Amino acid sequence: MTVKSTLVSVLTRWPPLFRICSRTAHRLNRRFRTLSVGTPEAIGRAFETARRESGPDIGDYYEFGLYRGYTFLAAYEASKRCGLPAMRFYGFDSFRGLPELQDEEAGDPRFFQGQFAASREQVRSDLTKRGMDWSRAELIEGYYEDSLTDQLKSALPRKHAGVVLLDCDLYSSTVTALDWLDDLVRPGSILLFDDWESYGDRRDIGQPRAFHEYLAARPHLRAEDFGRFSKHGLGFILRQSNSSGASRA
Repeated sequence: MTVKSTLVSVLTRWPPLFRICSRTAHRLNRRFRTLSVGTPEAIGRAFETARRESGPDIGDYYEFGLYRGYTFLAAYEASKRCGLPAMRFYGFDSFRGLPELQDEEAGDPRFFQGQFAASREQVRSDLTKRGMDWSRAELIEGYYEDSLTDQLKSALPRKHAGVVLLDCDLYSSTVTALDWLDDLVRPGSILLFDDWESYGDRRDIGQPRAFHEYLAARPHLRAEDFGRFSKHGLGFILRQSNSSGASRA
């Protein structure tokens, strides 16, 4: 167990104190970094896999939950390494942190409303300084239940989703993102769930529950294991199902 995980374990026994310490730590630590070591490598591997399977037009990149934008930039840089000049990048975030927690997740002291907040202006500034090409990228602000609309989808110059990173922690946010993506993903799309094992082996909560429900409602799709990454992450490649029954991850 690391020093950080030990501190989190201790502080979450007193949720108000944990929230104060978490907000203070994020405010003081302005380093441009990811909280999920291993996720940038997984994004690069997903791009390489998609390019081998689909050629230079693998579709676009969609990221839900940017925090400070490190993995969004990692995706842009991976596209250049893989020779994907036509790919566009869409980043979705409230830029005000996590929404209000619901159901069982509301009882988990590790998460709280407003956690992981970083302003859109600061994220855009940090990405600009590091070379993001805004002719190929857009940041969409708002809580997903408000921002992910059919009107938005119609307005974006988007193609199908080649690679998707879902780093939005919560069941409710993941459900909303997956439903909005429904006609953008297809067999061959790669979905990376950064918070798959946030609740250990439980599959009735968080991102596993959201994805299981998604597949159960779409028996024409199945999920092929793409591998683990970071501390809690798990990826899948969507495939055409040969079964008339529901596919399960």
